[in-house]
Amino acid sequence: MRMAQRISGAIVALVLGLLVVAVPARAGGPTVTPVTPVSPAAPVTPVTPVTPVLTRISAAHAASARADLVRFHFQPAAPSEVTARYVPASELIQDGSGLPVAVRGRSFVKVVFRNAAAHDEEGRATAPRNLFPVRATTNVVQARSGGDFEGVVTYFIGLRQRAPGPQVQPTVQYIGTSVIVAIPTR
Repeated sequence: MRMAQRISGAIVALVLGLLVVAVPARAGGPTVTPVTPVSPAAPVTPVTPVTPVLTRISAAHAASARADLVRFHFQPAAPSEVTARYVPASELIQDGSGLPVAVRGRSFVKVVFRNAAAHDEEGRATAPRNLFPVRATTNVVQARSGGDFEGVVTYFIGLRQRAPGPQVQPTVQYIGTSVIVAIPTR
């Protein structure tokens, strides 16, 4: 009888012990994760993401596409998040300061590059802040910086022609390390 009590007591203790270990793991509680020791000879270097840096801006007219092309050249890669849209003159606002930006033209395109920069580590500009006059285009008059603030680079493009209706918007294309904004002409 004593032997049976000991065996049943051992079984109860074993079951309770398994419950204490297994239940927290299933309920989102603490789990044991094996740790691989790191060799002192191989230091761990954190990986930092590479920020695309704007280096140059150029413009051209593509007669066959009936569009002016404004090309933003980046190094070492083009940013993955870019938007381009027509905006009214009231939205020509400097990033960070909120001050108005003077841009020549009758209508305007706002181009925003996220997770990008237009300056080097010392804070020096790496791309022109103002592209004027713009030659070899039929619609683009000026491209002017609207900011380089907290990983967001903004440029405003001034146009000779009025903006078309809301159904027509500039398009963004990627070619190598460049972003091309195609602005329809009439």
